[in-house]
Amino acid sequence: MSAQPTGVVWEGWGTSLAWWTNVYGDTEYVNEELAELFFTMNGSSLVRNTAEVLKLPALGFNIARYNIGGSSTNVIDDSGKEIAMKTSKEMLAYKTTESFWLDWFSTDPSTKSWNWDADAKQRKMLSLAVGLGVNILEAYSNSPPWWMTKNRATAGGDKGGEDNLMASNIDQFALYLATVVSEAQARWGVNFDYIEPFNEPMSTEWEFPGTQEGCHFEVATQNEVVKRLRSHLDKLKPQSVNVSVSDENSPTQALTTLTDMMKNTAVLGAVGKVNTHGNDGVAAYRGPDRAALKKLASDSSLKLWDSSYIDDDASGLTLAQSISQDINEMGVSAFVYDQVLNSGGLGLIQANLWVNWMGEANPKYYVMAHYSRHIRPGMEMIGTDDVNTVAAYDSTNFVLAIVRVNPGAEETKQMNLQDFMMTLPNSVNKLPTRIDSWTTQTNTTGSFYMNSGIRNPAPVFDVVFPAASIATFEVHW
Repeated sequence: MSAQPTGVVWEGWGTSLAWWTNVYGDTEYVNEELAELFFTMNGSSLVRNTAEVLKLPALGFNIARYNIGGSSTNVIDDSGKEIAMKTSKEMLAYKTTESFWLDWFSTDPSTKSWNWDADAKQRKMLSLAVGLGVNILEAYSNSPPWWMTKNRATAGGDKGGEDNLMASNIDQFALYLATVVSEAQARWGVNFDYIEPFNEPMSTEWEFPGTQEGCHFEVATQNEVVKRLRSHLDKLKPQSVNVSVSDENSPTQALTTLTDMMKNTAVLGAVGKVNTHGNDGVAAYRGPDRAALKKLASDSSLKLWDSSYIDDDASGLTLAQSISQDINEMGVSAFVYDQVLNSGGLGLIQANLWVNWMGEANPKYYVMAHYSRHIRPGMEMIGTDDVNTVAAYDSTNFVLAIVRVNPGAEETKQMNLQDFMMTLPNSVNKLPTRIDSWTTQTNTTGSFYMNSGIRNPAPVFDVVFPAASIATFEVHW
């Protein structure tokens, strides 16, 4: 353990509320059980799946990302011609997120051009999460409202590599996002901390008929949206809401986009946080640009999040390695797992949302618990000499949390706390009073998040890490 903090204060762990809440957001009992499972620190939470009751350690997420939708079923009278959203047969119903702004006739949110009853299921889960203590909220958009796009669709443009937002609607799109954030305060009592106008905007995959809402934005268009969004937020009074950019699909693309954006001083002044995705498709990012993105964000005095991560490795070993690299190499202050309920190995809990089916927790659920239950908001991130080890310190309670993944064969490692202990105040006993531990063996059924401890706490101790395992240690002084 290093004697010096990294300078990063941990903000938290979280998930997106789309799309699983479109299925379970208002399901009686189950929605509350899922909210308690994901957004509390309960030692043991019960949740009913399709066949049985799962008993799991709660994850203690304190971040929720709310998807501002762009889809609707209304018909608009366009000078005597009726127009409606062009729908994609490839986009399943549960991936459709309803828009609050129905047409272009009025910007006044109190008129019938707006529907504040939309998206009830996601809003219900948002309310439950906030009620349980979630304290960081980010709103984000996958696509502008359909009537703002060139092809009247949210499931991608006619050409995936070109802007699908009409140039004449750039200001309208920015106003839409700012209005939703503003009205959330007034109507729902919800205060967003961040607003992200894009989702993988430089991707060329957002082509109709797509499988989800998506929209390509060139960097020049992103710049205009960001500046106008900041202006509308200030006019509508939620000045404390920061604008995030740009949720690109990898740190490499995020670095390219941010480098271009930061050339514009007006854009730099409008941005409050950098978001990147930690995967490329369903594969974890293993490219070379984490450190470069960290430096650019730091030089620009911007926080950096892995705002949407997913992989298809049910064991959780890939997840653990990604978290370690994101924290140690990229210096993120928050980590968001995109879809907690998803099919096969994609979800923390298996779920086929299109048929309303929920199954078992994958081993990666327990792997997530190793991090989210022990590296808590407000802790100082501590440097280590091992890329697979993450450490954080609670200076109020004098607790050092250490999480290590061993993706290979069984091995023995030495934990050396001596340098770190030199930083403790003189009033604190230099010898640990106790060391608690938890272990998950991802390749052994039933050996998930098992609690034990180190019998004779000492500044230096050896640990045997089983093959394909995650171990967490809490050192108390």
